[in-house]
Amino acid sequence: MDQVEEVKSKIDIVEVISSYVPLKKAGRNMSGLCPFHGEKTPSFMVSPERQVFKCFGCGEGGDVFTFLQKKEGWDFKETLEELAGRAGVKLATFKPTEASRQKEKILAVNKYVAKFYSYVLWKHKIGEEARQYLAQRQTDETVAKKFGLGFAPSGWDRTLTFLNKRGFSSSDIASGGLVVARDKSGSFDRQGFYDRFRGRLVFPLRDARGVVLGFSGRIISESDSKQEPKYLNSPETPVFNKGSILFGLDLAKEAIREKNEAILMEGEFDVISSYQAGVTNAVASKGTALTERQVALLARLCERVTLCFDTDVAGDKASRRGIEMLDAAGLTVKVVKMGDFKDPDEFIKKDLAGFKKAVNAAENIYDYYIESVSARFNPKSAEGKKKIGQEIIPILANIGDDMVRAHYISKLASVLDLDINLVSAAVPRKGEKANEGISAGSLPSIVYDNNTNELERYFFALLVSGDTLIADFFKILSDTDFEAKESREFWQALRAIMSNSKTRKTAKIIEGLPSRFKSYVDEIFLVNIGNDFIDAETQVAELVKITKRIRENSIKKQFREISRELKGAEGAGDVGKIEKLSKKFNEVSISLKKDLNES
Repeated sequence: MDQVEEVKSKIDIVEVISSYVPLKKAGRNMSGLCPFHGEKTPSFMVSPERQVFKCFGCGEGGDVFTFLQKKEGWDFKETLEELAGRAGVKLATFKPTEASRQKEKILAVNKYVAKFYSYVLWKHKIGEEARQYLAQRQTDETVAKKFGLGFAPSGWDRTLTFLNKRGFSSSDIASGGLVVARDKSGSFDRQGFYDRFRGRLVFPLRDARGVVLGFSGRIISESDSKQEPKYLNSPETPVFNKGSILFGLDLAKEAIREKNEAILMEGEFDVISSYQAGVTNAVASKGTALTERQVALLARLCERVTLCFDTDVAGDKASRRGIEMLDAAGLTVKVVKMGDFKDPDEFIKKDLAGFKKAVNAAENIYDYYIESVSARFNPKSAEGKKKIGQEIIPILANIGDDMVRAHYISKLASVLDLDINLVSAAVPRKGEKANEGISAGSLPSIVYDNNTNELERYFFALLVSGDTLIADFFKILSDTDFEAKESREFWQALRAIMSNSKTRKTAKIIEGLPSRFKSYVDEIFLVNIGNDFIDAETQVAELVKITKRIRENSIKKQFREISRELKGAEGAGDVGKIEKLSKKFNEVSISLKKDLNES
């Protein structure tokens, strides 16, 4: 086994892809919204068994290497190095790329400067003002140290000078976003850079493993707040992307798993205060709209997400978009009512018991939506019903679960005092107007009606879904019944192995196929055959149905070909050929009629 195969054998494609896209169980596969093109109905499939993916909407597909190269824009060497690092494989035949070396340098700088900022905050007299600020905010020192808080000293080049003296080049420091290239007209320092974070309390932004990827700095002087932004974040770097991080996840992940719930907040101090108060399963989205990466991180850890935001999520479009993504990931979403408190940090400081009670009493997001809009508009008036409907109906239409959607349609009908059938008719099913590929829950018998090649792939997907291959179907179907060339060749290869082997075990027969069929096998394993496990009885019944359709299509094709030849023979006056073709025409007509009657 070469090192590429060794790395692949130790990496789970589902784990890698689910860090980018929320995935849900779909039979033997996993499904989700495609990360490579916009869609509302999941057509992106991942096979844990074959370790491959494919989007049936845009056509992108491949293995874990292909996915990361496409998603991150890495070349093969960069991808191999990244995956080898995750798998714990030491590469002997590949030298690190310049890009991977750059990332390592940035991470080394971040690790070192985080310790520097921490030292300045807790050990140096320069940090006294910041220590007093934390004391005023009732932030416990032990908790602050757990989150790695530090202080960036004032001055244009304190951080730069410190790191230069420790052997880090200015260009490497700049690549990590810790310093900024000065304007040509400026004179901040002789090397052409100045510190990004100056006179700010610093929060290291760490991934789930605790690796420092970037920083966020908060001003601590009210006078400064009039001249500079309250918070300043690291810029986008080769290792840092704000939308891929949840603040506090490294400390909260175990509690989130244990409680099967994450409390999602907006700011760093919200999370720190929660942790200090014993609510240890809180993370922050850094005050921005939720991203697919953040949703995927949460979906890997829990089934419930409770929102504890400063803003009114019912009226905030960005929050609503995030909630749709959480719902699409199969997560139950609740909302904490903040009352008159401006944020969770204030709520905790002024009424800890009330905060914990509010968290425990968090309301389902859709109950919250209906309650919020009903408080703003009169549900008894015609105009109020119209306004409520305009706001709530699009929200209910995006609920992924049919039972949940039905429940809230019923509740809305009750609030509006309208017939439930009227309200139900006004709420379209999720994705009803979309036509973006094969959906995870669609019926294959409908999906494949007008695509013979896809019908044949669906047949093979069903055939290999069981532990053993059913020999009877090899007696019913011949090679010529398959229209697609790759289907005919695959059927021939399966038949050859079946005739020369005593085993009927699917896995063994698949292993015996020539290597040229690998990509075809990958594709049929990715075909969606239903969201639930297909038992043997269901499998056989569906195979029989699809076999009849393949036979019917084959006979119809023969019928068309003979009709065309017969017309040509009649035009040429070829009596012998006309007689021969007429006989064949009658035989095929009888076969077609028989198949149609049996269907």
